[in-house]
Amino acid sequence: MNREILYTAAHAGFPDTEPLGGGKAVADYLCRQHPQWTVLSPARFGIGGRLAEMSEIQYARFCREFERVTTAEILKRDPATCVVLSNDISEGPDFAALGARGYKIVTIFHVDVVEYFTKFYLRGWVKPATAAKLPWPRIVFRKQRDCVRYSARLVVPSAPMREMILRCYSWCDAEKIVVLPWGNVAPSVAAVGDHGYSPDEFIIMTLSRLSPEKGIERLLAALPLVRGTCRALICGAPAYMKGKRYAAKLRRMADRRVEFLGHVTGERKAALLRRADLFVSPSLHESYGLTIAEAEAAGCRIISHHHYGATGTVVDCADRRMLAATIDAAIAVGRTQKEARPVSSSAATQLADLLARLFPAT
Repeated sequence: MNREILYTAAHAGFPDTEPLGGGKAVADYLCRQHPQWTVLSPARFGIGGRLAEMSEIQYARFCREFERVTTAEILKRDPATCVVLSNDISEGPDFAALGARGYKIVTIFHVDVVEYFTKFYLRGWVKPATAAKLPWPRIVFRKQRDCVRYSARLVVPSAPMREMILRCYSWCDAEKIVVLPWGNVAPSVAAVGDHGYSPDEFIIMTLSRLSPEKGIERLLAALPLVRGTCRALICGAPAYMKGKRYAAKLRRMADRRVEFLGHVTGERKAALLRRADLFVSPSLHESYGLTIAEAEAAGCRIISHHHYGATGTVVDCADRRMLAATIDAAIAVGRTQKEARPVSSSAATQLADLLARLFPAT
C-alpha cells in the first residue's frame, strides 16, 4: 500500500508575480518535482488573497484559517495511509491535534519563527531559548513547540538553524533534525533577453522582497561612500508587514546610481543574474538564502552579512564604511569572465527518500 503524501503549503499555487519569498520557491519546486503528492494549498480551500499585502493581524488570521482547513482535511484520512509534509510552521496544520491522533508528520523549516520573532518584534530583549517556552502568540511560540514535539523529522536548510533549535528545545532528539540545503530551486531557464546595460558597466545586484529584515538600506547607505563607478539594481517588490513603507524609505535613500526593477522572475531574472558582477545580501536574517544560491549558480561574486545563508565575502553590512570598502575592492578587480556553476537538483529526491525510509509502503 502506497502512503498518500499530504503536502500542506500555504504559499503554494500563487503566481510568480507574488513576492512570497523562499517558502513559495521551495513549495513550487517540490510541486514540480512530485506531482503525485496531494497539495493542500490556499487555492484548494478558496482562501488566501494577496498574502504579501496583508498586515500582521490579517496574516495571523490567515494562518489560523489555513491551519483549521488543512487540519480538517487531513483528519478525513486514516493516519495509517498517509504522511503529512508541512511546508511551514506558523502556517502549518495543528501539529498537536494530528500528533495526538497518530499522524506521521515531517516539517520543513524555512524560518525559525521563534528566533525571527525575538529578533524583529522583541528587538532581541528576550533570547530565543527563553521565548520558546512562552505561550503567546500561539502561532509563534506554542505552534513551533508543538511542531518540534510532534514531527517525526524536522528538515532545516542549515547546520546553524539545527543548533538554534537544539538550544531552544533541549529535550528534542538531535537525530530528529535533518539538514537539507535546497540549492538553487528556481526553474531552469536560459539567460536570454536584452538586460539593457553596457558591457563596460560594473553591475551590483540584490534580489529579495522589499521588507525591513532584508537590510537593503544598508547597501544604499554604503553606496555614497563607494568611489568606484557602478550601478546598483534593486530587484524586488514590497511584501508582507511594513513592506510598502519600507520601499518608500529605500527610494528616498537611493542616489542616481540605483535602479529599482521591481519583482523579477524567469528569463529576466536569469539574464540579470548572469549580467551582474556582484551580488550583495545585506539581510539582517536569512534562514538559507535561496537568492544567494541562485546568484552563486549564475557565477556572481557574493558579499553577504553574517546570517545563516552567509557565503562569499562575509562582512558586517551594518558598517557602511566596511561594506563600501568591500564593494570598492570588488570593483577594483573589475569585471571577470563568469562561469555558471552546475546546480544539483537532488534536494527534492532526498526529501522523498527521507519520507520513504521513515514511512515505507506496506
